[in-house]
Parts: sequence; structure tokens; C-alpha cells
Amino acid sequence: MAIEVLLAHPHPSTRDALCEALAAEADIGVVGECGDGRRALELAERLLPGILVAGLRLPGLDTAQLTRRLVGRRGVHGGVHGGGHGSVHGVRSVRVVVLADAASTGLAFEALRAGARGVLLQDTDIGELPRALRLVAGGGAVVSPRLTLPLIDACLRGPDVLETPSLDHLTARERQVLSLVGTGLSTQEIADRLVVAEVTAKTHVRRTMAKLGARNRTQLVAIAYESGMLRPRTRT
Repeated sequence: MAIEVLLAHPHPSTRDALCEALAAEADIGVVGECGDGRRALELAERLLPGILVAGLRLPGLDTAQLTRRLVGRRGVHGGVHGGGHGSVHGVRSVRVVVLADAASTGLAFEALRAGARGVLLQDTDIGELPRALRLVAGGGAVVSPRLTLPLIDACLRGPDVLETPSLDHLTARERQVLSLVGTGLSTQEIADRLVVAEVTAKTHVRRTMAKLGARNRTQLVAIAYESGMLRPRTRT
């Protein structure tokens, strides 16, 4: 089994549906399930899954707090959340994917800031879940298309959004890469746009993330919009 998954959702019926959706996947297996955040933390520490799929509103320990504990999350632009107790020993490699609804983008954005690697709508076609988990397991990030603009809106209007990092220390190429990531291009598409090898584009993305204190591409998108480099499209 290549990808071990822990499920945490307050509704047993949802957990059953998730288990059923993953049962036929030869490279994905569910190693545990639970209905609250504190139990999820305990199971993650004991089972060391590769991915935690969590409902957005977990009793006991909310999903943003749980994510912060699991990934040892630093703030998008620096500063540690929650003092010196931001992680659980041995589970820093757990990647979190959140199941949200369209009315809770503020909470979903908090989970992303805490270090989640993806946000999927709960009504997403269940057949899309394995593909999303493979993407996250491979180091990528995933956000349901219908949530992209609402998440950007939440990012821009949030009263407690962290200070946006200065872009002054980015090179011209890194600024270009940040803009391209912000528009949703893949690494290969960025390479094609810049007329460079894919490995070169990956290096540019990695260096841009390091300079801005971002842990994944989703957070680069947030920074691109927070900084004013990009502006959300008006809904039509």
C-alpha cells in the first residue's frame, strides 16, 4: 500500500462513503478512522499515515488546530502558531486534506494557513478523491475549482490575515514565477511559458516558496493575491 490514509469526520455515513471510494484503489488504503479532532491526533501519532482526510468542523479539536499540531505549522510568512507546542513528535510528514462546504471558506482558509495541503468540497464527485490524494502524496496541493475564488476572497478580507511578506527580495524571474503560480499554472506549464526545462521551473518555484516562507503552492497563490500582484476576477 503506497498511500496510507486516516479519516476524521464527525458523520459515520461520510466516513463509510470515503472508505468505499478508496477500497478499490490498489495504491491507497484506509488505516484508521474517527469522529473527532483529539482522537485524530492520537491516531496520527500512533499510525503515522501519509495523509489525513478531515472534515472541516471536528469536535474536540478544530481542523486548523489539528493541522497545526500535525505539520508543525509555521505561519505563512514566518512566526510560529501556538508557541512551542506546534507539532506532535513523529507526524510532521502527515499531509492534511480538508473536506469543506462552500459556505465555510473562512474556516477552510484558516486550515490552509495552518498547513493543509488541500481543500475539497464535500459534494465533489467521490471518484475524484483518489486522484486528489495521489497529487497530495506526490508533494502537490489541491483546491476544488469552485472554492478558489471564495478562498481568495477570504484571504483578502480576513481581519487577522498575517502581514504580507515583501516581494522586494525576489528576483525578476521569481516574481514572474509567483505570478504564474498564482494564475494556477502547473510546473510544466510554467516551464513552457518561461521556455525552460521543467526541473528549472521546479527550482524557481522552490526558491520562491523558501523566500516567502510558503510551505506549498496554495500558499504562494494566497501571497500573490495578498500582495496585490494579482487581483481576483469579478464573478460573472
